[in-house]
Amino acid sequence: MSRSRCAPFLLAALLVSSAAPRARAQLGGDGFLFHAPHVRLGLRGGYALASANSDVFQFTTENLTVDKRDFSGANVGGSVGFAITDRVELSLDVGYSRAAKASRFRHLIDNNDLPIEQRTTFARVPYTANVKLYLSAPGERIGTTAWIPARVSPWIGVGGGVMQYRFHQDGDFVDFQTNKVFSSIFESSSSTAMMQGLAGADITLRPWVALTADARYLWAKGDLGTDFGGFDKIDLSGVSASVGLSFRL
Repeated sequence: MSRSRCAPFLLAALLVSSAAPRARAQLGGDGFLFHAPHVRLGLRGGYALASANSDVFQFTTENLTVDKRDFSGANVGGSVGFAITDRVELSLDVGYSRAAKASRFRHLIDNNDLPIEQRTTFARVPYTANVKLYLSAPGERIGTTAWIPARVSPWIGVGGGVMQYRFHQDGDFVDFQTNKVFSSIFESSSSTAMMQGLAGADITLRPWVALTADARYLWAKGDLGTDFGGFDKIDLSGVSASVGLSFRL
């Protein structure tokens, strides 16, 4: 992961570490003093399953020793949420998933009877704003002096934003018109609009921290650069599942 892509997650980690003492200072007994928490910071990790339904993926899997599942991989993410009402939250979210696969041509070899080898990398970075609705009260007010978080708080949400993506291949390839083997790098890197639906639950571990599990489906398609001329838009959609920690402030 490049330094620029690490930056959002490092910032989130610093915010969490600096905010935790403040959150604990607001606690009284099993809950928060005076008011419900207004902000939630989250860090998560899991797995992102790529749909990979466009023709550039089909061409790759037909000619190279790459399977459709090889475009899926681990993902990480971070978020900050702001309470709008008792059950509605606005969250700003960033994620990162990457898959890389070394391969060779399935049915072709070079003049020395050696495999023709290359490597394919597929990465996605979604930046989204989401509206989350808690299906039950995430906590209970006790008079005017305390707020007690619920043990389990299920929620659903919808969001949209921008996805950065990169499809990269480097190594040796075959010119199908001349059957000559050549070395090259093919890359398409850009951004496009996206939407997503998500659902999950917060499981309280301490008044100020919860275990959060979520699943989300995102929809996106993007243009391929001139290195992949002749192909349709690349399919960036997929399903992801993750588990992480949420810190209430």
